[in-house]
Amino acid sequence: MIRFLIYGFMTYLGFKVIQKIASQFFSREIPGSQPQPEVEADELVQDPVCKVFVPRRNALKAHKNGEDFFFCSEGCRKKFLK
Repeated sequence: MIRFLIYGFMTYLGFKVIQKIASQFFSREIPGSQPQPEVEADELVQDPVCKVFVPRRNALKAHKNGEDFFFCSEGCRKKFLK
């Protein structure tokens, strides 16, 4: 029984070593490949009604008096436009 546990443990350790070596071998960058573009930070805009900050891409937009305003919800947008 003990021999079985020792063989199982040695097999597991061998598997982990091979897995580590394989991951380093296959994770290398390909020469001449383009680097990944960095993700740009999303600009935060402030809701003029409730004063919370919302990412611009997720905000609701309204145009009033030649200016753009951004809102966190439809309720805040409607309140502002009244």
